[in-house]
Amino acid sequence: MSRAAPKRSRVMPVAALIILLIFVGLYFWLFVLDDMQNGSVTPAVDQSTSATAAAEIFFTMTEANIRDKPSTAESVILGKLPRGSQVTGVVQPGSPPGDGWIALSDGNGFIAMVNLSPSKPPELVTLLNDQSWVVDMPVDVWATTASDSALIDRARADTTLKLVGLTADDFIEVKLPDNRYGYLADGKSILARLGGKPIAIGFNPQTCAFSGEIGAEFTKIGARLRAQWQALEAKEYANEAAREKAYAKVEGKSSYARLRRSFDGLSLTALGQHYESQSLYFADPPAKVITVFRDNGFNIGPDGIFRATELYAGISSTRGEGTAYGQTELSCGV
Repeated sequence: MSRAAPKRSRVMPVAALIILLIFVGLYFWLFVLDDMQNGSVTPAVDQSTSATAAAEIFFTMTEANIRDKPSTAESVILGKLPRGSQVTGVVQPGSPPGDGWIALSDGNGFIAMVNLSPSKPPELVTLLNDQSWVVDMPVDVWATTASDSALIDRARADTTLKLVGLTADDFIEVKLPDNRYGYLADGKSILARLGGKPIAIGFNPQTCAFSGEIGAEFTKIGARLRAQWQALEAKEYANEAAREKAYAKVEGKSSYARLRRSFDGLSLTALGQHYESQSLYFADPPAKVITVFRDNGFNIGPDGIFRATELYAGISSTRGEGTAYGQTELSCGV
């Protein structure tokens, strides 16, 4: 009898543990499991997911494609929305501002965030076709064109912005480097200096003389060419043939100087000093350059030639090595 008591003392704790587990399992089956199946108990992960899945309202800034998948690759375009259309959807997790996709709330597809903005865009009276502009001085970027608009950015000098278009109230709609949209005040003033710092062009087609900064630049080119010739003349040569060969390398060659300036909406890109003529180069097409010079009082024929001049003066498409400096050349000389 003295040995049986220890055996019972070991069995009792095990039996109690089994009974406790049975009660815990029965409670879970009757209460907790039933609540989870009915949705009254929601895991913490589901709560955080639903919190980030709130639908938002956006507006299309361009004609936007609706796709069947959140990808431009291996997806089908289901339809298109014109600029200014309102859409409601859920931003896909991990999408930075202006990037990623939204899933439309009606379940009818996906739109790339690069085409959307939280603000409805204004009507554009002049399209600028995403022309790149290197900011020449710090400029404020506003969320809308309204007087109480929020300031969303300050673009520093040398920042590259894409210009979308000019609004009726003189703002320029721009696309920022992070794909957000914004607005710059004094739009016409900005358009007038797209090519860089504004410059005045004083030009006499009768004499081919340029004044002001351009005249000073041609003077520098002339001084540089004279110094080059003086160095050639002062050099000792083995014989006359060697001298002629050295002269031939520079004789009749054109000399260029790049100059980034703007003139009434034109982009002046370079100057050229030739053997018997001088040229200005523009990034703009000839028709536009002709129109601007006519608006400045110059008498120019339909062929781009300055009328009533004894020397040649004309505006035309660039040729030869001049094409490296612009689309259009204003040339004057013999």
